[in-house]
Amino acid sequence: MQFIVPVIAIVLGTCVLALLSWRFLSVRTSVIARLFGDRTQGSLAAMAENDPTQQGWIAGWLFRAGFRGKRAEVLFWVSTLACGLFAGTVFFLLWQQGYFLAASQFISGIPGGVGNVFVPFVLATPWLISIVFASLPILFVRSVRRKRVQMIEKDLPLFLDLLDTLSQAGIGFDSAMNRILDVQNQQRPLVKELRTFQFDNLGGRSRIESLRRLIRRVEVAMFSTFIAAMIQAEQTGAAMSSTLKTQSAEMRSRRREKAAAAAMSVPTLMVVPMVIGFLPGIFVVLLGPMLYEALGVLGQGMRGAVGN
Repeated sequence: MQFIVPVIAIVLGTCVLALLSWRFLSVRTSVIARLFGDRTQGSLAAMAENDPTQQGWIAGWLFRAGFRGKRAEVLFWVSTLACGLFAGTVFFLLWQQGYFLAASQFISGIPGGVGNVFVPFVLATPWLISIVFASLPILFVRSVRRKRVQMIEKDLPLFLDLLDTLSQAGIGFDSAMNRILDVQNQQRPLVKELRTFQFDNLGGRSRIESLRRLIRRVEVAMFSTFIAAMIQAEQTGAAMSSTLKTQSAEMRSRRREKAAAAAMSVPTLMVVPMVIGFLPGIFVVLLGPMLYEALGVLGQGMRGAVGN
């Protein structure tokens, strides 16, 4: 027990320092990019050569989550292995010290045999905690991917409205896109992906092939619908301005439907907080005095029965 606590404290302190350092470096990089301009044109041009369909499942998953470095997959497996080893080591040390057995014996010692019901849960809890801790890299990448999807879905309607406005003014699709991207935050995922699409075009690929590669790189349902409409318009020779106008109207309608669905789900989501937070207090206020009186009457009756 004397050597377990220092080891855990050192490992946790190292993890906290690593997270703080990563946060500091990410903020510093963002500030420098905003002050001195974007320096990522070369990396975006190199990114245009990558195709997630030509990679493995894990590499493609990391690629769509935004981890597109050459060592992203290696770092993912190393971090997963490190978390698994740490969780297994802590679990083995605690098991060797007999903490889990002592906890199960304490729970099973509850009178009436009620504790025997909770013994399997007590024994399974360390395994579940170890599995969750070993899965921290997977949960982290999943959260980053979800945040990236939310950012793309948030930026896409405004981008479509601006693109439709410029298209209606007589500006070409490529020129309108370039003007919009020039005034946007270059660190946003949608801007980066569209810049990659432009590098694909400059690299000699056709617009249809570049759009299809863009769908495979992003894989967001709302964005894929828009790109599929653009591909269809390019193949059939339809006017790009009318296609953009239709897609912009559908995007606004889809956002209104999504907002209405979120508003309708609020009462359902409030059920659990109300049950946990309000009902116990209501029961205590309403039933507390009655239970107190009932227990008092029951105690007097039992004393009378014993006295007789």
